[in-house]
Amino acid sequence: MASYKAVLVGGPAGITDEDRIRHAKSLDDTIKCPRYGGYEHFRHTGEFVSLDGEPTAIFEWTARTKVAE
Repeated sequence: MASYKAVLVGGPAGITDEDRIRHAKSLDDTIKCPRYGGYEHFRHTGEFVSLDGEPTAIFEWTARTKVAE
């Protein structure tokens, strides 16, 4: 199964640079990052950049949701 290197852009300022590098199973999936009792959601923009010489998919912040209780 393919995996894609992804960089997360946008969203809360407190997300560290290390947390912004992820792996996505699919470019159609949303990457959900747990954060302060909720999730930050990121979707692929259709664009790629070269990060450390490797093609990297850009995922842009779209929304925040709270964890259901």
